[in-house]
Amino acid sequence: MKAFDLLLNATVAFSAAVFLAYLGLLWDFGLFTTLPAGITGFFLDRPVLQYVALALVVGALIAKVPVRKAIRQQHPAEKG
Repeated sequence: MKAFDLLLNATVAFSAAVFLAYLGLLWDFGLFTTLPAGITGFFLDRPVLQYVALALVVGALIAKVPVRKAIRQQHPAEKG
């Protein structure tokens, strides 16, 4: 369960970075404006990825609730 929790953390971090990069593109700042076109071209050609990233953030955050509850039940002495 702890490995799944770590995977959810990584999913939230990466998806949030991608979504925030798309938001930054709207106001001409951020990750997509500073990286070279060879790196950002994949994302800029597929604007639907911003909604996929947002859905992944929301889904991973919702999934973390029962995972954290299960971890607390398995390890009641630990806090976190």
